[in-house]
Amino acid sequence: MNNDAFNEGYNKLNKAQKEAVDTTEGPVMVIAGPGTGKTQVLALRIANIMVKTDTKADGILCLTFTNSGVRAMRERLLSYIGPQAAKVNISTFHSFAGNILEEFYNVIDLPKVPTIMDESTMVSLIDEILENNTWEHLRLRGNSSFFFKDIKSLISLLKREQMSPESFLNSLEVEIENIEHDEASISTRGESKGKLKQDAVKKIAGLERTKEIVEFYKIYEQLKKEKLLADYDDIIGYALEILKQSEDACATLQERYLYVHVDEHQDSSNLQNEILRLIWGEIEKPNIFVVGDDRQLIYGFGGASISYFENFKHTFGKAHLVTLIENYRSTQQILDTADSLLESTLSVGKLKSNTKENYPINLVQASYPRDEILFCAKEIKQKIAEGINPDSCVLLVPKNSQVKNAITVLRDRGLDVSSDGGLSLFEMPETVSLIRILKIIDNPYDSVSICEILFDSLLNIPPLQAHAFLQKKSTYNLSVLDLDNGESNLLSNLDPINILGKDLKNYIEKNKNTGVYEIIQEIGEKMFLDKALNHKELVRRTEVVRTMLHLVLIEQEKIQKHYEVFSLKNFLNFIDRLKSYDQDIPLALFENDKGVKVMTMHSSKGLEFDFVWIAHIDEKTLMHGKRQAFSLPKDVQDKIEEKDELVVKRQLYVALTRAKRFCNFSYSHSNYNGSSLELSSIIANLSQDDLFIKKDYTQTEAQLLEENVGDYVVSHKKGEIEFKISDLTELVRNEYIKTKVSVTMLNNFFECPWKWYFRNLLRLPDVLSESLIFGNVVHGTLEQVLKNDTRSSDDIILEQIHKQHIYDKVLIKRLTLEAKKVITNWTQNRLKEIEKDYISERSVSYRDERFPHLLFYGKIDLTEKVVNGEYKVTDFKTGSVKTKSEIEKNEDNDDGASVHLSSYMRQLAMYSYLIQGAESNSKVVESQLEFLEAKETDKNKIYKTRISQEQIDMLVHDIGEYDKSLANGDWVYRPCQFQTYGKDTECPNCKRAEIYLK
Repeated sequence: MNNDAFNEGYNKLNKAQKEAVDTTEGPVMVIAGPGTGKTQVLALRIANIMVKTDTKADGILCLTFTNSGVRAMRERLLSYIGPQAAKVNISTFHSFAGNILEEFYNVIDLPKVPTIMDESTMVSLIDEILENNTWEHLRLRGNSSFFFKDIKSLISLLKREQMSPESFLNSLEVEIENIEHDEASISTRGESKGKLKQDAVKKIAGLERTKEIVEFYKIYEQLKKEKLLADYDDIIGYALEILKQSEDACATLQERYLYVHVDEHQDSSNLQNEILRLIWGEIEKPNIFVVGDDRQLIYGFGGASISYFENFKHTFGKAHLVTLIENYRSTQQILDTADSLLESTLSVGKLKSNTKENYPINLVQASYPRDEILFCAKEIKQKIAEGINPDSCVLLVPKNSQVKNAITVLRDRGLDVSSDGGLSLFEMPETVSLIRILKIIDNPYDSVSICEILFDSLLNIPPLQAHAFLQKKSTYNLSVLDLDNGESNLLSNLDPINILGKDLKNYIEKNKNTGVYEIIQEIGEKMFLDKALNHKELVRRTEVVRTMLHLVLIEQEKIQKHYEVFSLKNFLNFIDRLKSYDQDIPLALFENDKGVKVMTMHSSKGLEFDFVWIAHIDEKTLMHGKRQAFSLPKDVQDKIEEKDELVVKRQLYVALTRAKRFCNFSYSHSNYNGSSLELSSIIANLSQDDLFIKKDYTQTEAQLLEENVGDYVVSHKKGEIEFKISDLTELVRNEYIKTKVSVTMLNNFFECPWKWYFRNLLRLPDVLSESLIFGNVVHGTLEQVLKNDTRSSDDIILEQIHKQHIYDKVLIKRLTLEAKKVITNWTQNRLKEIEKDYISERSVSYRDERFPHLLFYGKIDLTEKVVNGEYKVTDFKTGSVKTKSEIEKNEDNDDGASVHLSSYMRQLAMYSYLIQGAESNSKVVESQLEFLEAKETDKNKIYKTRISQEQIDMLVHDIGEYDKSLANGDWVYRPCQFQTYGKDTECPNCKRAEIYLK
């Protein structure tokens, strides 16, 4: 042991720190504010125990909350006691519980130690349960992964609270019964007197839906048991079960660990504290030392509660209490602000800075959220110019979703940004390209991937050449053979499409006799690494390839454990699952900790920086928690940490106290849709005490404009686009008049002109989602029913499924069950209401003299003849039901005037326009949208209207705008109206169009 280093470190301690280090016997509780040297105290205390007692290093246990905490403690201890540090047992609570399980698993009758599931195994298991069972609520057809994270989170909560599927079901049923018998739930007036109020009915319906989670939970636990798997929460549970059943296990651990240290004790859950109690609770005055800070409890969602930390004073007998308030990290201005933000419930004294430096804290208002990050970049650049290390600068944001956007903006401003935690494999363009290539190698007839690869920016195929190539081909039947013309001469060897075709054919042949790892390794080297244009690009491509190879090894091991052959198809299915469940796979990065850091406020725990910028502190962002996906009984809901003021204050406290010298807060005046944003009331109350130097959005904007930051606000200047793609607009001008104009084309155009270009002009095939497949099956079956097909509905449905080229047995079963339910309901309740004179799937064409160069076309699901020349038209819809207001909401100008029909009304208007135009004596007297999956009691099941002349005029106006925009080429400047409520917030067609706009 290095006594000199220990003595030097000990002599630098203040009085309270020395008290904590010297009190080696009995329970000790240390309340340590941020930056008060708790890691130093822990390390020196362990060293002191080894100096003063004959305890060996392996008789000391130190439990921390995170892996980074383990590393920090190990490094600090190494400097004081040398190589002996390796023998001190330093681990996270979960690792400690895992060691108990590994040593004593036979106590709970396990045949061997369960395999701890990694993220990919967890995805596979949940995917298996969702796909192989029938779910009414948990698996949405359009997005089977929609509830993935919510299911994971809820099951984790139930297990943490030791609620079995049976006890959770009982809790749900008790809650339903309570609502039904609650006087407040019963209406006392009107027609509904004596019945349940609508609100109560909704609550009960929500709880009934949640019962599906019980079934999922049962299957999940059963499958884990069969496969001998364990999830993250099982580890603590197994350890507790062992300790409850085995006195020998408890005695062994008592004898092995004579001194126990627990770091960040305020974040320990009830179950973690129960482990401590079961092992050392019966010992009189056990040598347990805990250190924590009530103001830094930010893992309440993980089961932590301040009561567990407070109760330590008496849990193991009366604990010796030490309070550390002398801060060695931050300026007094930062500490005073922290104390004003949140007072400790356990510590009386305020934090005192050990440094004489002092700098003001800035409160910056920007016009928009992006401007906050731009101004932050400006300030960081200035600080770097003044000598601050970029590695010691951090941008903190409240939400994970904001991290990636902030990284992009900072990099656009020329800053080196640390990639640790910020970059995911699936975000990288190289990953997208590599997966496309692998899909084509696995299936040379994958027309979707083949079309997409031609517009892949990494392959450097000239866009107009790709355009010209596809114009000559049937895109829905495209194969690798179409890319390679079979010739080998000077011209073909200069053709990038031909070269790509030859390369792909070569790899397709190699794949027949080559392992997955080897084929990806070779493609990565030949098509990516060898073609990198600079060192930075080479490094990034290497990171992508080696991350993919790492995933290959993970999945290969899992497949081969079941004695199955591991194929490229296996791997691609695995990758698709990871993507669909929105799993961030960190890149295997080189020097990933270099540069400015960007992270959430939560992630900053335990770190420190010279410069800290805390962005997006508006009231809405900070106070709005995630909406619960499932209705929960009150006893379970109470276990979920709500985003109240105390929770947010703790998060801000942790973020603020990461700063050593410079700290800034920022918020926005407005969000991107123009709605006003308000400064968080927590910070607003602080700002009244003149703790900040304030800057409003007009001042911020003026300073940004001084920097000529406009180049970073506008992605593409009109002149640059015009210069780059004038040839494309000329091509489109000549070709758009050759295509029939359908309402789908118009809707695509007004949603995103690039969607129209790729889907309707070039006819790039789209990936068939399950929702689209289901819609096609139902429409096809209804068509046959209306044509008096005498076969059974099962036979017709199966025929329609096979027409979609679906051969997966599980998917066929699911589609059949769901389609049959819709068809049976429709034939029993709606078929009899259809007029005797009707046409199914009626095709109508019309050429309007106002647009003589365009041919308009539509196919109408159902046309019913009411009387001579009068028709009723119906369009069948699968999926969610839309309300009247949703259907009729037109696109408005800023002045409130409607300028475009909604996509639904445009569709119905188009049917009237076609019929009345093609048949001059005909009139559409009623237009319907029929939502086939609506409940019979749903008032929105069928939307009915009569299209007015004004609406047809609006349609004609839309057609004129479409025609004019394509003719003069300004369609490339039209704003995209893409909207989504899922995880994909970027328009995929605009993304693909970047190849034109570079």
